[in-house]
Amino acid sequence: MAIISNIRALSGAGVLANRAVRTPTLSLRRYNLIYGFNGSGKSTLSRLFASLQSGNRDGKLPPACAFEFELDDGAILGCPDKLTGLEQRVLVFNADFVEHNLQWATGTANPVFYIGREQAELAAELARQEAAVPAAHLRRTNANALLKAKEKAFATFKRERARLVAENLRLRNRKYEAPQLVQDFGALDLGPDANLTEEQLEAAKATCRLDEPMARVNELAFQDRPVVEAISQARELAARTPGTVVIAELSQHPDMVLWVKEGAAYHTAHDLETCLFCTGPIQPARRELLERAFDDKLERFLELVGRAHADGEAALSALADLRIAVATLDAVSVEFRQPYKETRERLIEAIKACERLVAGGVAVLADKKGKPTQRADAGGLASETDVAEAVAALMGILGELNGLLRTHNERIDGFDRYQEEARIAVRRHYLVGGRTEYDALVADHKAAENEATSAEAALTHLTQEVARLKSEVREHGPAADKINKLIESYLGHGELTISAVAEGYEIHRHGRLVEGTPSEGEKTAIALCYFISTLESDGRKLKDLIVVVDDPISSLDTKALNFACALVKSRLDKAGQLFVLTHNQQCMNEFKKAWKSRHRPIEKDKDPTATFLFMDVTIPKGGTARSASLVEMSKLLRDYDFEYHFLFHHVLKFEAETDAEFEYAYMMPNVLRRVLDVFLAFRCPGSAGLAPKIAQLCAEFTDLDQDRITALERLAQVESHSENLDDLIGFSSMTLEETQDANATLLEMMQIVDPAHLAHLRRICA
Repeated sequence: MAIISNIRALSGAGVLANRAVRTPTLSLRRYNLIYGFNGSGKSTLSRLFASLQSGNRDGKLPPACAFEFELDDGAILGCPDKLTGLEQRVLVFNADFVEHNLQWATGTANPVFYIGREQAELAAELARQEAAVPAAHLRRTNANALLKAKEKAFATFKRERARLVAENLRLRNRKYEAPQLVQDFGALDLGPDANLTEEQLEAAKATCRLDEPMARVNELAFQDRPVVEAISQARELAARTPGTVVIAELSQHPDMVLWVKEGAAYHTAHDLETCLFCTGPIQPARRELLERAFDDKLERFLELVGRAHADGEAALSALADLRIAVATLDAVSVEFRQPYKETRERLIEAIKACERLVAGGVAVLADKKGKPTQRADAGGLASETDVAEAVAALMGILGELNGLLRTHNERIDGFDRYQEEARIAVRRHYLVGGRTEYDALVADHKAAENEATSAEAALTHLTQEVARLKSEVREHGPAADKINKLIESYLGHGELTISAVAEGYEIHRHGRLVEGTPSEGEKTAIALCYFISTLESDGRKLKDLIVVVDDPISSLDTKALNFACALVKSRLDKAGQLFVLTHNQQCMNEFKKAWKSRHRPIEKDKDPTATFLFMDVTIPKGGTARSASLVEMSKLLRDYDFEYHFLFHHVLKFEAETDAEFEYAYMMPNVLRRVLDVFLAFRCPGSAGLAPKIAQLCAEFTDLDQDRITALERLAQVESHSENLDDLIGFSSMTLEETQDANATLLEMMQIVDPAHLAHLRRICA
């Protein structure tokens, strides 16, 4: 199968220098070693390969990044136009792989972690779901507490409102409780008319209080004709007389007519000849005159007036009886008492008005009886119209009153039904008064009930989802035994193992659980061993794969580093194509040794199968930003096992440089520090720091210029911030002249202290 032969083009890749088709080919082969300091673009380079693995631009690449890979069969793959084609063949191990495939759980007592991207993604989702569980429990607790509070408030309202209704219903042995209240709220019409007035309420409550119905009240009967006739007769008779009075004396004294009439009748009846009043004799002529004066006509008239007067008295008596017969208020149902009161008062006033009218007629007739021969004064009598209106008013009001009495009697006759209606009215009244609060409580209770149901369902779903994810995490976890064998090979010992648990994996050391997270080196070891264990999964064959390993060594001691390199070499040697990217000098040396014969075959007719590249970081003349170029590894890095020669080469280049824009000037303070450290390590062995070693050297070699060496030490101490070149990412704050003087001081010191050593270095590093 085809392998990658060149990075044909590159742009917009951060620190990595742009490449074009005309750029010299990289001559990538089956085995490729790429060495570079940290910050030189190795991670970016590994993400270019990762883009081929996924078939999509890596998310951590700059958005404007574009590139083309060339295969040895002439095919071109690149971004953004064509990235697909190698997804099943390219596998990349880098920091992103470690991040995606080795994740530690949070919030657990034990150091549980997850291996593999799929398991890690499931575990991340599990962590999110588990993190949500306390909130879900709290939500359920709060929802249930709220529901309980709403239920209590609702129950209190129902109980108190039902008690209020019951108290006003006076149910005695019957009960009216919360269930009936709820039923009534749903069944009864609680429209505007349900709210009773104070009078209506009291009447209904009074009906409810009755143990038995009240007595019936008879309707009132009254004849209005005698009233009208009494007044009309008085008016008629007041103007009439019985005839002409023949006795002159009586004409002058009409008030004496009846007296004289009675006296004459008495004397005749007793045959008296002598007047009992004057004792004089009664003459025949006088007796005859008296008889003629009091004839039948006067008798008949007096009888007429007497009958009319008696009729008037009877009418007055009938009106008085009617007034007395009007029932009192407490005789009628309470609900009718107010209208009955008003109607009763109006009726009594109408009766009294009629009594006054009739009394006026009776008085006229009484006067007429006393003076029959004289016209009576009828000016005070009511007119026929007034009488008619008064009588009509009386009869109308009497009809109204009788109507109320009929309704009262109907209520008495249907007492049970009407009492039940009163009870319903009372219930409606007190229900409508609490309707707003009831509806609000119902709504609140329903909302709280819905929230409690929702919270319970959410917690149940979340619990089920957590259980499912835990099962999925276990199912997708790789075999621990297989990875442990690789870890033992990687580290060179079996002290560190992983153990599968229900939640994922745990790290054990010497068979005991390791508290906390492991070191970065141990993380790398686990992740790389997992990476290696999966290479030939899913039907893949190692011989077909293009494997990229970025910095497989991290924070390991020398022994463990050797084992790790040996594991990578042995396990990946049969890969279709292998890329090893590293910043570690020892790791670089291990792979240089292993691939030396592949890089430069002893057989003259055999083509090389290994390529050694260096990521050379410079600041181009006229520029300010660093730029990393993939170049052939220099002879000093390729043929020697120490950076010392490579670094000293830069010291010599800087010595010879006259241009103020030396492309490696940014890293010279660190270079001087590293060279000085190595030189002093041999000349002044021991664990003392830089300053004591320089002091020791100055004491031994008095020809040394202490001021200039002090300046060199300052630059090495202050301007160099790392023990190696890995962290060289910026310019020194010192001037170029200061750095050049420090460079010259270092060479002069080496010339004084060990001229032979310096001469040897100049020879091999020139």
